Amino acid sequence: MAMVGFKNTNNQIVYINPAQVLYVTTFEPDVSMVAFAVAGQGGGPVHLYVRGNAELVQSKLSVGMTAKA
Repeated sequence: MAMVGFKNTNNQIVYINPAQVLYVTTFEPDVSMVAFAVAGQGGGPVHLYVRGNAELVQSKLSVGMTAKA
């Protein structure tokens, strides 16, 4: 499985393991929130804001799920 690269809201490259993603949702136009299967402080999922609408982010992650590392 391949890590998938995105730019976060600070224009830094971040890499996401698609197998650890719980869900992707729209935060604001062209910014999505990706929640991970990791509990953060307070027991909620750790999340990250990335550039791109939710459909684009989900599409890139699904391609990453089928790619071989």
